[in-house]
Amino acid sequence: MAGFRPGRAANERYGRILIGLLASLLCYEVGAQPLAQASVDAGAFDWADKPYLEDRERGWFWYEAPPPAPAKPKPAKTPQAGSTPAQAKPAEVRMYEQFKAGMEEARIVAMFNPTQANVERYVQYRTALVKIADQLAEAGQRVVWANPEYDFTQKRPVSAVGLQAFDGQKQAQRRLTFERLAKSHVLYFFFKSDCPYCHAFAPVLLGFSQATGIKIFPVTLDGGGLPEFQAPHKDHGQAAALGATTVPAVYLANPATREVAPVAFGIQSESELVDRVMAVANPSASDYVDASTPIRSGRT
Repeated sequence: MAGFRPGRAANERYGRILIGLLASLLCYEVGAQPLAQASVDAGAFDWADKPYLEDRERGWFWYEAPPPAPAKPKPAKTPQAGSTPAQAKPAEVRMYEQFKAGMEEARIVAMFNPTQANVERYVQYRTALVKIADQLAEAGQRVVWANPEYDFTQKRPVSAVGLQAFDGQKQAQRRLTFERLAKSHVLYFFFKSDCPYCHAFAPVLLGFSQATGIKIFPVTLDGGGLPEFQAPHKDHGQAAALGATTVPAVYLANPATREVAPVAFGIQSESELVDRVMAVANPSASDYVDASTPIRSGRT
């Protein structure tokens, strides 16, 4: 025993024990919580660099989670170019929303509890709404008077004198249109000899032809004729090509240009035929299909 000298491993073990005792004394003075924190921060994940014999209690198959990655600071949002804060609603819009909500509430209350006070409250709202609409109508009428482009009576008068002039102009336009069509167009008339509607419509179509000068090109689908058209042309696929699946059917056609447009299906009166032929013949300038009075897009 006198010649015994501790080996290197024993010295290292004693050194670790001594270091542990000193660390315990220091942590006792400053408190247990800092010791725990220090032990975690100092050697939580540095065991990979130590030899196995110095840390054999951990073992080869000790599973430890890696330290959490530090949270990256989120970049501050920068306002986009051209973005502006939402504008507040105009006072008139807020007034309308309040009035609408109040009237709806008064209506519902009066509907399910029709007492004198509840019904009177709803009638007050309704009367106020009528007054507002009347004021708007009067203001709009003054705007129309001051701006003829908004006045539809310029296109279609309502007074007796204006209507007389308008009707005369329309009759002249009809006459010119029918004279032009009589020179270049025909009316294809598809029918069946056993169709009662075709029998009823044939005299009307014949009268229209005699009044306007537009010739009729009768086409029978079953080979038979009608009293007004006793020698019709047989169908050689024209009806199928035009999609004439219903009789009687009338098409306005220009044989020179091969342009064909549907005019009527079923029984029509002579006045209806006039309106339809006018609309088909003048799709952009006719009084019957004109969209509205032209309105200026802006003021100069």
